[in-house]
Formats: sequence, C-alpha cells, structure tokens
Amino acid sequence: MSALAIVVGVVLVVSVLADVINTLVTTTTSRWRWWLTRILYRRSWQVVALCGRQISDLKRRERFYSMFAPISVIVMLVAWVVQQVIGFGLIWWGMGGVDGVDGLLDAIYFSGVVYFTVGFGEVVPVEQVPRFGALIEAFSGVLTTALVIGYLPALYSAYSEREQKLLTLDDGLEERITPTNLVLSRMPDGDVRALDGFFNEWEAWIANVLETHTTFPMLTLFRSQHHGQSWVTALGLIADAALHVELTVDGQGRSAYWALRRAARLFHVLTEGVDLSEYRERLDASYAEDPVALRELYDAMESHGIELMDFDDAAERAQLLRRTFDAQMEYLIDALEAPRGFWGHKVGHQLVLPASISSNA
Repeated sequence: MSALAIVVGVVLVVSVLADVINTLVTTTTSRWRWWLTRILYRRSWQVVALCGRQISDLKRRERFYSMFAPISVIVMLVAWVVQQVIGFGLIWWGMGGVDGVDGLLDAIYFSGVVYFTVGFGEVVPVEQVPRFGALIEAFSGVLTTALVIGYLPALYSAYSEREQKLLTLDDGLEERITPTNLVLSRMPDGDVRALDGFFNEWEAWIANVLETHTTFPMLTLFRSQHHGQSWVTALGLIADAALHVELTVDGQGRSAYWALRRAARLFHVLTEGVDLSEYRERLDASYAEDPVALRELYDAMESHGIELMDFDDAAERAQLLRRTFDAQMEYLIDALEAPRGFWGHKVGHQLVLPASISSNA
C-alpha cells in the first residue's frame, strides 16, 4: 500500500509540474489530450456553452460566457495546487518518517504546510529523505507561484493588445459591418492602393494573435468587452475584406493578399485535427446557389469606380480563396459561441460621413 501511494503521488506531482511547464514556460505548447489544463478547459467549456444556449437574451448570454475565461484561469491554478499538495501528501503518507503524520489526511495537511511554506512546526520530518523531499516540495510551491505571477500579466497584456485593435475596426456606421462597406470606407476615392496601410496593420495583428493564442490557448475563450464583437468574427471580416480586394484589377498581390494568407494560417492552426467535413459540405452547397454573394459585391464596388476582374473569373477566384478559411471560421464561431457578424461601434449619434461612403451605405 505504501509503495502504491508513493507511485501515485509521484505520477500526480510529475504530471502536474509537466502541465505547468507546458502551459507557462514552453513556447511550443504540447496538445497532448491528457494534460490537466486541456481536460479542464475542454470539458468545462462544453458545459458552459450548453448552459449558455439556454439563455434567450443575447446580452445576458454574452455576460454569462464572458465570466468563464477569467474564472477558469483561477480554477486552473487551484487545480494545479491541489494536485501537487495531494500528490506530495501521498508520497509522505507512503514514505513515513514524518513525526505527527498518522494517516492520509495528516500527510496532506503536512504537504500543504510545506507547499505554502507556512511552517507551523507541529508536524516535522525526522528522517533524511523526507527532509530533502520537503525542500523539493517547498521549491515546487515557490516555483509555481513565481511562474503564475509572471504569467498573468503576459496573458492579460496579450488580451489587451488583441482587443485594442478591434476598437479600430469600423466602417463609420452603427450597424453590422460588412466586408464591402469596410473596404469602401477605407478608400472613398476608389484607389485600392489606399488600403495597403490598412491591411499591413491587420496582418501584424493577425500574426500577433497567432503567436499569443498558440502560446496562451485559453485566450481563445476570452471575450470582447463590447457587445456584438469578437476576435473570431473580426478575423473573418478582415479575411473577407481582403478577398474583396483580391478581386480588383489593381489590388491583387498587394497587402490584402498577405493579410488573407495570415488569416487562413491562423484559422488552420486553431482548428488543427478538427473534422470539418460537415461545414465543408454545407458551405459548398451555399456557394452553388450564390458564389460568395458576388453580384451584390460587384454592384457596390463598380458603382464606386473600382475596376474589377471579369465576373466569371472573379467567382472562381473568390470561391478558391474563401475555401482556404471558410470551414475553419464557421467551426470556430460555433465552437466559441461567438456572435454572428461584427457590429459597429455605438457612439450615440452617427457622425457625418464622406458622401462617397454615405451613398454606398
């Protein structure tokens, strides 16, 4: 029994320390399915999403979802600490040599006192191995605390950078932002080259999201503070806007193309290993009826004086480009319970827009 307790304790301690290092230290996060963090997030989010779907009011539902990510970080930290304390407790119970430990609960209590470096002194190791083991546990507690202290500011800094950029995603209206209106609002004179700076900035944002959301996977579940906005739908909006530019004569191969490549890459990384066949079939059926709403797009952009590709060639290119990210995007929107579309900023009154934008809207 004592040997079994020691083995189980060692497994618990080693596995949780590996999970801590994998989550907080390494830059190439492992996606092993049995990590405690992975199990915690995957299972708990499924329950939260199921409960959230029962809330009919969209604002209340969004507030409910927004509580999950911050609370889950705390739960994750508590789970790490509890597993370490119990694991070391099993080791002390099986090993013996600790004065005052007469059972498992006493051993767990001693483990907690050592882990948090409380040091009451009424339970003490009296043999050499438990003494050195207590030092190892105390170091484990200090190390975990230090890593968490450094981790949380980095996590919330990455979240802040992501959300700050979303506040600039605007077409000047107070409605759901469409890719067409977004493109036209950024080039009121019809010059596609005016979009180069816009898409360069968003390419940098996408690259930052790719790096931070693979390093801090829980960031995917942190929601925007503003109703109707989500980083997932913002990413889709930018990708579709870049696709629009790729259908113009003067815009092909410019900054929009590179932003679209980055967006497709990010969508693929975040959905690696997911079965997307259902989404692929559904989207292909919708394209057969209406190729990416192309006619409406053409009418709006041609009326703006923008030279476009031949319609049939554009339809083929639009479907080819959108198939690089569409199924992945739709899956993420559903999996993360993200609001459909990206809604404009409510400013209390509509500002006066340039005539070229107002007439299109």
